[in-house]
Amino acid sequence: MNTSQRNINDLPSPKGQPIVGHLLQFNSEAKHTVLENWVKEVGDVFKINMLGKPFLVSANPDINLEILKSRPDKFQRFFKINEILTEMGVVGVFNAEGEQWKQHRELTAEALNVKNVRSFFPTLQMMTERLYGRWCAFAKAEKEIDVQKEMVRYTVDITTSIAFGYDVNTLEKEGDVIQDRMEKIFPMINSRITAPIPMWRFLKSKKDKELDIALKAIEDLVHQFIEEAKARLDDNSELQENPTNFLEALLVEQKKNPAFTDQEVFGNVFTILLAGEDTTSNSISWTLFYLAQHPEIYQKVRDEANQVFEGESCATSHEQVAELKYTEAVCMEAMRLKPVTPNLYMQAKEDAVIQDLAIKKGTTIMMQNKVGQTDEAHFTDADQFIPERWIANGCPHHTAHSPQMMRAFGAGPRFCPGRNLAIQEMKMAISMICKNFDLELAVKPEEVKEIFTFTMFPEGLVVRLGEHG
Repeated sequence: MNTSQRNINDLPSPKGQPIVGHLLQFNSEAKHTVLENWVKEVGDVFKINMLGKPFLVSANPDINLEILKSRPDKFQRFFKINEILTEMGVVGVFNAEGEQWKQHRELTAEALNVKNVRSFFPTLQMMTERLYGRWCAFAKAEKEIDVQKEMVRYTVDITTSIAFGYDVNTLEKEGDVIQDRMEKIFPMINSRITAPIPMWRFLKSKKDKELDIALKAIEDLVHQFIEEAKARLDDNSELQENPTNFLEALLVEQKKNPAFTDQEVFGNVFTILLAGEDTTSNSISWTLFYLAQHPEIYQKVRDEANQVFEGESCATSHEQVAELKYTEAVCMEAMRLKPVTPNLYMQAKEDAVIQDLAIKKGTTIMMQNKVGQTDEAHFTDADQFIPERWIANGCPHHTAHSPQMMRAFGAGPRFCPGRNLAIQEMKMAISMICKNFDLELAVKPEEVKEIFTFTMFPEGLVVRLGEHG
């Protein structure tokens, strides 16, 4: 045995409690900050236990990157994530593993390729114009708004339209079966993944029964959309060359690979709903949180928008969005400081050695990624909101700039295939808002809380809206 290697038993551990270990501390709405505080207490690699079960925690960016690069052969997502989603009838690129994942990845990556993302642009433009109209009414009424709730509406409308061509239109009207059902599904996914005992398998609560109803309604609706999309593709050969939504793109790929079942198509459509609504809406919200506190940066985004799409409320072409370089830098900086997926949970599929750390098969690893993204060793003035650090030659005095530390879209073979679409949504919304509205926080910055459920979102982010010009 190599005596220079460490294993989980050699690692330090933060203070816990008898019997339950670290369970009560970890079982909070701020799991990511609990891990951050433990890093400060004992270092960037340590162990915790919950009811006697050990977990390895790593905030070491080099170890985390090597683990991500070793997927899917040596490491996979924490088994409960796949277990819970599969139990709900969802098998898609997010939770699939092994050969099944490779098949799903190839198909979804093709469905979300640059060509198809470009074809989704009219949807982005339409939803951004709707958001503009909605906020114009709020500005005239001098209304205070909850940014995160507004951004959920925006991303729900985009995601459902891009996912399967269904116009929910929550920006202009209230209530829809998809939105209502999704509001019940997302919290329950997180609750079940983190539940120490799967009580719903023995005795269903009211929320468990509501979840079953919501899942059945969504599944029935999506399968209806699948049949309608198949009919459209059969009737229109042009759609097969230029699909107008993610579902059509998946079905085009399914024709090339008939082993890809309708249930798997459903699972991947559900996955894009899950990822598209939650993560993107939260990232836009955090970006606005910082912009509201930095009027000089807000003005730079406005100036860029005026230069790129002068005379329009928002960008009107894919090419214009590509020109919004400073806006993209602002989005990247917000995602660095407020990553909406600060924790990733992995499991070793076999015995492995990462650097000097021996990890046994079956070990669960909690990866804390925010620490590396906000470390002075990797980013000069790491706690400051400085978008210029993301622009070549934009800020020469920043001697440390390590973009590879960013884990907003993962890393390695399972890098998020929806990155391009998410960045486009963010740039569209941010540039439109800065160009047309004045924004100021209606609360103190410290009153905006980080809440971690399935992703990390800002609670209490209320702003005052004014018309610009």
